[in-house]
Amino acid sequence: MKDKELRKLIGSRAKQRRLELGLKQPYVAEQMGVTPSTIQRYEAGTIDNTKKLVLEGLSEALHVSVEWLKGETEEQNSDITDKREILIRDTMSSILSKLPYDMRDEEAGFSKDLLLLMLREYELFVDSFQFACKNFKGNPENTTLAKTMGFESDKEYNEIMFLREITHTVNALNDMGDIVRMYSKKPETAAQRLANLLSEGDSESV
Repeated sequence: MKDKELRKLIGSRAKQRRLELGLKQPYVAEQMGVTPSTIQRYEAGTIDNTKKLVLEGLSEALHVSVEWLKGETEEQNSDITDKREILIRDTMSSILSKLPYDMRDEEAGFSKDLLLLMLREYELFVDSFQFACKNFKGNPENTTLAKTMGFESDKEYNEIMFLREITHTVNALNDMGDIVRMYSKKPETAAQRLANLLSEGDSESV
């Protein structure tokens, strides 16, 4: 393949993947440490995008293989399906980059415990939410069960069972809000309450 054709192919695939993920050129530019106009020219194939550093930069920013960008394979070799997943990873990386916190030990400890509780609860939420969506999100197969249990309709049954599955998340978020509000007045009490919630999670996982 001629250089010009390869540049066009790389640019076309880079743009295809960027649009597929819902990313803007400035985001890719920031990840690669270049200007948005450079990304525009890479995608248009008007400047050399075949260099190793450029290909690796595009590969990392767009979560695809260099081989796919060059047209050597049709397999992207990526577990990223949309923009949200990239932003979640970016946010997690940003959170980790802030460690250790520039605050007193007790304040840093409270912040870390709160993050741990949030992450644990989110993990529980995802499991419950997936189960609820599969089993109670307008599921017509629950009609007989709903009648047996005395519900007026399968719709009412599904709504109540769906809410039941995720109620622990609602309660946990309320608890976290109360603890954060309490911290300004009674930091030691708030920290202890937070530690208690974390230890409850530890005992449940044993």
